[in-house]
Amino acid sequence: MLSVETVDLSYGASRCLRGVSLAVKPGEVAAVLGRNGVGKSSLLRAIMGLERIQGGSITWEGRNLAGLSPADRARAGIGYVPQGREIFPFLTVQENLETALAAAPRGSKVDPEVFDLFPILRQFLRRRGGDLSGGQQQQLAIARAMTARPRMLILDEPTEGIQPNVIKDIGKVIRHLARDRNFAVVLVEQYFEFARDLADHITVMVRGEVALAGPTPALDEAAVRRLLTV
Repeated sequence: MLSVETVDLSYGASRCLRGVSLAVKPGEVAAVLGRNGVGKSSLLRAIMGLERIQGGSITWEGRNLAGLSPADRARAGIGYVPQGREIFPFLTVQENLETALAAAPRGSKVDPEVFDLFPILRQFLRRRGGDLSGGQQQQLAIARAMTARPRMLILDEPTEGIQPNVIKDIGKVIRHLARDRNFAVVLVEQYFEFARDLADHITVMVRGEVALAGPTPALDEAAVRRLLTV
């Protein structure tokens, strides 16, 4: 479904991605791990078209995404939950969800399933996004991405600053989307245990390069942890 092949990305004279490759199929979760500053978020931003790559290719369902805007990538079925959530703090929960309808098929409404997956949002529809807790904001950010009717979900550190019980709920949602809804999921994560329990494939990055990659059961857990240790 998604194929990232030998992608290079630079910010001015600083090269942050060097020949990075990644692939994920429908029904799979691909996790990208690494310490802070190794290029994980830049990789996701490149997939979404928020950064222009200088080499390699990114294809989605066989279509090269070169030149396609972030909005068009969203309309093509790629949902994105950025690091820090980036919800609209002065809009209500309902209004935050409805902003994603611009990328959904014409005539779409907020999918009732998002309230089945995140029941707390139904209670807070008229509450402003900025008044929610960090965990509730993360749930809103994922629900908003799903409102655009994607077929792939890209999540940038969804567990950051979140209480343990909400982390478990988010893990259940990711598993449901992949296994039951046949979503492709790309997950950037700092916590190895969370990624290990969800991911079919793990890619570990070091200084903008892929240092280790493979099916999760086949990876040497000790080797992965060494690459993640500060």
